[in-house]
Amino acid sequence: MSGRLTSNVKWPFCWCGEKHRRLCLNSSVNFLLSGYYGYRNAGDEAVLAAILHDLAQSAPRSTFTVTSGNPAYTTQLHSSHPIQAITRQSPRALAAAIGACDVFVSGGGSLLQDVTSLRNVVYYTSLLRFAQLSRKPTMIYAQGIGPLRRPLAQKLARIAIQRARVVTLRDLDSQALLKRIGVSRQTEVTADPVWNLSPAANNAAPQASRWCVSLRDWPGVEDDDALSRATFHALATAAHEAGAQLRFLPMQMEVDAPLVTKYLEGAPPVPHEIINTHALHPREIMARIGGCQVMIAMRLHALIFAAVQGVPCVALNYDPKVEALAKIAGAPLLSAHELRGDSGASTLQEAVCRAGAMDAAKLADLQNSARRNAELAAGLL
Repeated sequence: MSGRLTSNVKWPFCWCGEKHRRLCLNSSVNFLLSGYYGYRNAGDEAVLAAILHDLAQSAPRSTFTVTSGNPAYTTQLHSSHPIQAITRQSPRALAAAIGACDVFVSGGGSLLQDVTSLRNVVYYTSLLRFAQLSRKPTMIYAQGIGPLRRPLAQKLARIAIQRARVVTLRDLDSQALLKRIGVSRQTEVTADPVWNLSPAANNAAPQASRWCVSLRDWPGVEDDDALSRATFHALATAAHEAGAQLRFLPMQMEVDAPLVTKYLEGAPPVPHEIINTHALHPREIMARIGGCQVMIAMRLHALIFAAVQGVPCVALNYDPKVEALAKIAGAPLLSAHELRGDSGASTLQEAVCRAGAMDAAKLADLQNSARRNAELAAGLL
């Protein structure tokens, strides 16, 4: 599968050539990065870390302003780059940052979706429109779009995206959704930025009998408590029978870690540990995965963390973005209902046996596509 899934897309600015390369290398530009940052969610912080790294490579003299729910945390966690973090809830700070920026970047991640709330779409499209009305170049950066169930959410997304200078998407489903809601402009499917993020150095020895696990609750399901309990029971049973140790990776420590304690009660006893990810940089979290036999995950970026390092993956399907990732990575995909009942453990064991490392050529293609996001952003200079 090619990482760049649309071909010969021509953007309305000069892109290639030595003149453009010199411009990127010599220009000092301030990127304003808008996303769900500062909430100690490892997936979103990994997106930010990857964007910062790739933009710094494409435009080395750049500085960055980041919208954050916790500016002090964001500045400290990403201190290897010249960043300033501002409060994302402050209209005055946001207006000043938009006025001072040279390029406005929205993304990546799943920002434009109304599953959790319509406010997500209102917030992110409002910033995009304000930047556009301020005559700032705007980019939708490798976003996963949707679901967009409400007509108002579709309208707001359509207007903001239609007027962006560059639109890149992380999967084909997002591109198809934009077409369905009436976006007629050119878009390009690249790849999630995290595909190009490298783990920190890891000297731990490989553990053939260690399963890494990243679970969350099952959103939008009436009997989500029973389903979560069945998921953990199937997991513990399968690991017990395989003689495997479970290494739980909370991608959002305050949310994911309590689930482990709660739902392992009553399940078959199995050796396990919970990684404390609270203060870890995403690259350090990635390093905790290397050497594991398999990654079993609902969390999208936990799956990417593993696939990047050649760790086989089993995806648990709670959201279309996980299904899209499983297709890209060639990973077994299990639904919630397949983990219920007496056959849940055997179904999971079978999936673990089928899982294999991602094809190296496909991974390299995705990493090239992830870097293209930053190259297009630098092209807006």
